Amino acid sequence: MTILIQNGHVVDPLTRMDGCYDVLIRDGRIEKVAEHIDEDADRMLDAKECYVLPGLIDLHVHFRDPGLEYKETLSTGGRAAVKGGVTTVCAMPNTNPVIDDGEKVASVHERAKGEALTHVIQLGAVTKGQKGEELADICGMAKAGCHAVSEDGKSVMNTSLYRQGMKAAKEC
Repeated sequence: MTILIQNGHVVDPLTRMDGCYDVLIRDGRIEKVAEHIDEDADRMLDAKECYVLPGLIDLHVHFRDPGLEYKETLSTGGRAAVKGGVTTVCAMPNTNPVIDDGEKVASVHERAKGEALTHVIQLGAVTKGQKGEELADICGMAKAGCHAVSEDGKSVMNTSLYRQGMKAAKEC
């Protein structure tokens, strides 16, 4: 399938492109970006007065899934993200149970593949249960694809414990 986006204000920080261009997409991949593309396409979109950007990343979302789905789910949060141009989100660990080990990270990532329209990176807690008393399984979470840790608004009052957590995050 081919899609031709015409007349859009294309902004791409990687290539330093910033101007009015057409974008040709073939089978889900950008094939060509040029001032005027004169080619037949299965679908043509006029993006006049619109920006055409790479997918955005939201570094702090509260999907609250698992356990607090009445607030947000992988599905509803993913749909909202995509609607706003966000293709990747980093979900905070303040769920029920708290995301504090590799098994929980892997579970969310696996479910997100089928439930979320956006790519979900599950972040992990620094401490077990976000209680500030004992380090979470930071290395196990990293192995499961967790890219960062956060207590999401809670403070780890024991600075020595927090320092250990940051060292573990750096090592893992």
